[in-house]
Amino acid sequence: MNYIYSASSRKSLIWAKNIKKKSMNIAHLLLNRDGFREKKIFAVGFNKTGTTSLHVLFKSLGFSSFHGVKWRACDDLHLLLSHTCFSDGIPKDFTFLDKTFPNSKFILQVRELDTWIYSRLAHIEREKKQNKQRTGPTWDMTEHSIKHWIKQRNAYHLAVLSHFNERPSDFTIVNFIRDEAAATKICNFLGYTGKYEKPMKNVNPQKMYPLKHTEMLKKCVAELEISEKELSYDILCPSLIKNELRDVFPVDTQMVQVNSEV
Repeated sequence: MNYIYSASSRKSLIWAKNIKKKSMNIAHLLLNRDGFREKKIFAVGFNKTGTTSLHVLFKSLGFSSFHGVKWRACDDLHLLLSHTCFSDGIPKDFTFLDKTFPNSKFILQVRELDTWIYSRLAHIEREKKQNKQRTGPTWDMTEHSIKHWIKQRNAYHLAVLSHFNERPSDFTIVNFIRDEAAATKICNFLGYTGKYEKPMKNVNPQKMYPLKHTEMLKKCVAELEISEKELSYDILCPSLIKNELRDVFPVDTQMVQVNSEV
């Protein structure tokens, strides 16, 4: 639907946009004042990728760490200023965080596509049994949700990789669940030397997945025309990339060298 605004309405809209822009500039100035803008550590990967273990690792290093969903909106400056580390899900606007907290560290934690999907489905199944399920068409045990997750994951990872390309001092990518050296890699990235152990492990990893889950994923992969091999990739599904970025970034962390550009 197209809307026709009067001249006075257009002026009001322009005025409102200018006020918003000025407010954001003032906020940035206040954060910069007297060195008030603290360097942060943002784990900007999806949930079900070892975020709880990351949270424990951050705390073991002495950081004030927030693990939860409230920081994702990126609009609660009090919360963002109250902690150093943040994890559990992707932020609404990681570029805003990068601009607002310059020289901060960004960690993209990833996981193989198939086990990530199965973990999400199992999580939702537990929520339903406990009557705690969050509502929403893209957070459910459906083929629609699975296809949305796969496409969202690919697009988001591409956006993050493109934004932080050629900035290895600010950004790293790690498979915290699969990589036994993940804790060491993260700590070294944050400036700590030596070796570190992962603080938490899945003591009862699920080796067998419900048939209904595997069948749904198989059907979704076929409809999206993704090869079976891509289910083991933890960064990207190249079949979903139709532009020049297809061969720019690695599809799996096993192809990424530590402290190298991705």
